[in-house]
Amino acid sequence: MTGTTERAAFLRPGPSGVRAAVVLLACMVLSVSMRLSGAPPVMADSMALVLLAIGFWALAILPEPLTGLIFLLGAVTLTGLGPTVVFSGFTSSAFWLIFAGTVLSASATHTGLSHWLAARFVTQRFVAVGYGARVGLVVAFSAGLALILPSTLARVAILLPLVLALCDRVGHAAGGRGRVGMVLAAAIGTYIVPITFLPANLPNVVLAGSLESVYGVTPTFGSYLLLHFPVIGLVKGVALVLILTAMFAEPARPGAGPAEAEAAAGRLSQPGRRLMLVLAVTLVLWTADSLHGVSPAWIGLGAAVLCLMPFMGILAVKQMPCETAFPMLLYLGAVLGIGGVMTQSGAGAALSGLLVGSLPLAETGNAMRLVLMTFAAAATALVTTMPVAPAMTAPFFGDIAAETGWSVEAVGMAQVLGYATPLLPYQLPPLMLAVAMTGIAMRDATRVLLVLALVTTPVTLGLAHLWWQALGWY
Repeated sequence: MTGTTERAAFLRPGPSGVRAAVVLLACMVLSVSMRLSGAPPVMADSMALVLLAIGFWALAILPEPLTGLIFLLGAVTLTGLGPTVVFSGFTSSAFWLIFAGTVLSASATHTGLSHWLAARFVTQRFVAVGYGARVGLVVAFSAGLALILPSTLARVAILLPLVLALCDRVGHAAGGRGRVGMVLAAAIGTYIVPITFLPANLPNVVLAGSLESVYGVTPTFGSYLLLHFPVIGLVKGVALVLILTAMFAEPARPGAGPAEAEAAAGRLSQPGRRLMLVLAVTLVLWTADSLHGVSPAWIGLGAAVLCLMPFMGILAVKQMPCETAFPMLLYLGAVLGIGGVMTQSGAGAALSGLLVGSLPLAETGNAMRLVLMTFAAAATALVTTMPVAPAMTAPFFGDIAAETGWSVEAVGMAQVLGYATPLLPYQLPPLMLAVAMTGIAMRDATRVLLVLALVTTPVTLGLAHLWWQALGWY
């Protein structure tokens, strides 16, 4: 009788099984309906697979890396795009910069450099302030670093070891909610606020490049900052601090473990000093990438390889955080592969064209046009990832400008409101790097992003309309 009961319980669909069935049904309906409407099979299958991946990730039906592997397997066997396209995420510079970031972070922790720096720069006054003030300082520093270091992933790789050491100094233990909030402050703050600094994030660069190459329009740093910072960077930055404080506030419990005690005494190991030199050179090269032209990814990878070399004595290969980093790198490779699949299958351009073509832009006023274009940009970013979204929508800027009477540059600037509103962690590689480096739960990151979008979107859209009107962008 017991065996029968156990078998019945096993066969009975649970919540995850029901959610999976709903997502699979939606994928089949999407694929069939697109084929019946005349879409190429490769486009229909690509859209269905992307919907499958996003649905499984959003609903936490399976572990994120496993869902990523399912997407990769389905894409390489069903779409006919080939492994070069499907696995392009693993050859992208973002993937290898994240790999380098995990090695550099592990090196900073292993050598005690991060704790030494925290002991040097964290005063008792900082420890004594409230949790909200500490989160605010982390967000402000994360944003300020973008002015000298344009790569978001590079900023996270540098910031997180320091933030983790800071958490140790003030008593936010591993696994505690205070630590989670501080990590998310650095990872999300270094994207959300610098989205208003023109060269600071990859989507900004892609948007500016698309405007220049397609339409001959070159946005300037000053006008871009003036248009977006007051209504995006400032509002979302303050909201992020308030949300993280409300969700994860935890009192400080200062105390020093062995590593912290040694750091506080002012002693830094020889490997730590060598690592400091490596990081200093790396930071200089990252900052000057516009001069030498070498991608930040390859600079970071070179630094990681140097840290792993036996003669450096910084980090042994067997000490790499493979248990946490490997699954997250699989997940990230799949996420980055979505952009290649959507682009090469034509699904990305088709989706953007469908979204833009279905918007009643000619029949509405400027305020509603701004809302509709923000929605279209956010929806495109949801299925193509943030860096790819501006390239997908750029071909339609001219048509939108003709239909609305706006300038092409104004149409492009409206996209920023969309990709400044991430909804799920997989859209932000810097956040995925933070998850890989710290092991924080994906549900916490998702919860913060959703609440941030829900709270700030009505405010930013309303303020943006008034601000754009005042500046004469309409």
